[in-house]
Amino acid sequence: MKSSRKFSRRDLSLLLPALAAGVASAQSGTPNGKQAAAAPAADNSIEKLPVMKTQSFLYNQLPVTTNGQNKQRRMFTAKTHTGFKMESHQSDIAPGEVNHPPHQHLREEMMLVRTGTMELTISGKPYRLGPGDVGVIGSNEIHNAKNVGTTRAEYFIVNIGRDDV
Repeated sequence: MKSSRKFSRRDLSLLLPALAAGVASAQSGTPNGKQAAAAPAADNSIEKLPVMKTQSFLYNQLPVTTNGQNKQRRMFTAKTHTGFKMESHQSDIAPGEVNHPPHQHLREEMMLVRTGTMELTISGKPYRLGPGDVGVIGSNEIHNAKNVGTTRAEYFIVNIGRDDV
């Protein structure tokens, strides 16, 4: 099934600067440009989070955590200057595997597929996403994703919003 949530290049040109600013604006307090991976978004109260500062995150320097055949690299969890929590990570999922059980949360989420073929299911409706595709998950929508391809799938997640309200 093809996704009905495809974004045009124009749509992405409006979204990507905001995403790039969020990724480039990471947590402060890391000397000499060293990167510090943050805890998952759900583990941090907004008051304790650092305010985002400009910083880059190099993929091959991010710590890797594994869950079975799946891998994850956390980039940051921080607070925007307007007081919203923002978290980003990269996941690498084996063929036939799911990223996690279906769940929901208050914050909005975007999945940006880099390689492979993912089926993102949102409130029971499947969306097939491939390289360059973006899935947007609204607040409190039950969701999860499965690698439905024959090769590993890599994607980035960007979460924006508070869970503590």
